[in-house]
Amino acid sequence: MFQRLHSLTLHRFPWLLLSAAALLLESFALYMQHVHGLEPCNECIYIRVGVLVVAVAGLLGAVAPRIALLRWSALAVWLAGLGWSLYRANILLDLEQKVREGAEASCARFKGFPEWMPLEQWLPDMFEPRAMCGAVSWTFLNHSITFWIWVALWGMACAAVLVLLAQLTTRR
Repeated sequence: MFQRLHSLTLHRFPWLLLSAAALLLESFALYMQHVHGLEPCNECIYIRVGVLVVAVAGLLGAVAPRIALLRWSALAVWLAGLGWSLYRANILLDLEQKVREGAEASCARFKGFPEWMPLEQWLPDMFEPRAMCGAVSWTFLNHSITFWIWVALWGMACAAVLVLLAQLTTRR
């Protein structure tokens, strides 16, 4: 299995598929925001950034997947983006739980992006937080959008771990 998985990482299509999956998650978030009126909170914005990092990882891996340095770099970027997004999704799920238990919806003040890349100014419809963290206004099968994004991110994380193991255990 790991040999087959390793050989797949040497081709562009799986890396492009990773980018497509991440962009699909982004598209879903934007659809929910702009069509259904579910505005993003601070943590949602940070999750979006992490998911975009995963999309970039897929593009990086697709550049030249047979070059080990690029493949390993793409895997590192993939894991970093997923780690960031899962960390933020866990924070948001915890806030949602507290709100369900009677606390008020709140979140830390959004500090913005670095001066050299003010995404909230360049693309406010995508990166400007407009809602309070922890408030749940949409559910599917009795779970929030945060839960479903968390599930999708864990699916990607499982795939990333398998790819990492395939890189580590496969000998030429």
